[in-house]
Amino acid sequence: MNIQQMEYIVALDKYRHFVLAAEACGVTQPTLSAMVQKLEDELDVKLFNRDRKNITPTDIGEKIIRQARIVLNEAERVKAIVADETGTMNGSLRIGILPTIAPYLVPDFIYHFRRNYPNVGLTIDEKENKSLVEGLKYGTIDIAITTPVGDLGNLLEIPVYIEKFVAYFSEKCSKARQMIAAGSLPPEQMWILREGHCVPNGSLNFCQNKEVGNHVYEAGSIETLVRIVDRNGGYTIIPELHIASLTEEQRQNVLPLEVNPPAQRCVSMLIKDDFIRERMVNAVLDTLKAIIPPYMMEERFSRQQIRLRTAVPQIFKKA
Repeated sequence: MNIQQMEYIVALDKYRHFVLAAEACGVTQPTLSAMVQKLEDELDVKLFNRDRKNITPTDIGEKIIRQARIVLNEAERVKAIVADETGTMNGSLRIGILPTIAPYLVPDFIYHFRRNYPNVGLTIDEKENKSLVEGLKYGTIDIAITTPVGDLGNLLEIPVYIEKFVAYFSEKCSKARQMIAAGSLPPEQMWILREGHCVPNGSLNFCQNKEVGNHVYEAGSIETLVRIVDRNGGYTIIPELHIASLTEEQRQNVLPLEVNPPAQRCVSMLIKDDFIRERMVNAVLDTLKAIIPPYMMEERFSRQQIRLRTAVPQIFKKA
């Protein structure tokens, strides 16, 4: 069993199609098929169930493919050590990001990162928190950009910036505006995001309570919520960075939230505790610094670089 064969079975598991897997690996379909068959003969087990419509791993195949991913990730770590120690920035970087953060970071992130690190193959994928944690665990992503997710096990959390939430209300709803300005949030007039996209604050976590808020339509994006409010009245809660996406007229309909505890979210980078690509982590941090207003940035990282080879507890939070 060699690295090449492991790459083939991982690709075949991903695409579930011999031609697509072969194209991804840069070989012909007969070559990939022959190498997979050779590996099955060598191990004396069947790795994939094959029929005309479906290619699926067998039970033992799933276990071997999972181990193959670990081996391939470790092989990549060898290359990462060389790149990090020689000061070169190349290879690949796979980032996972929470969908409610992505609209405010991804466009500018791609622009700045590709200009400054043209030799790095960048891939960004939107995922919910559960998938982000699994992606880090199994090595399908290198860095996650998200909000705190609770018990992280062997993951490290690097706080990057704090973002406040504000109220966005309809110009038709003068009463709601007066109540918000006075520090009250009338739940019956509030439009919400679907479950899983709530403000991470106990006093504002309305979407966990189906008896509170307007549930005619539970939006999946902030932009949709803003349009619903403009058309139907009421108000919603939006992250501070979304204000830049509003028109000059819409910005007149924004008010700060006077609640306790403050309505805000901490956006962090998550990495495995054995992640060694220090230069790459700092490349991501420096790119975020170019996007996020300085007053929102975590104070420590506005002054210093991340050090993965020093005392971790001084810099990071580990759940």
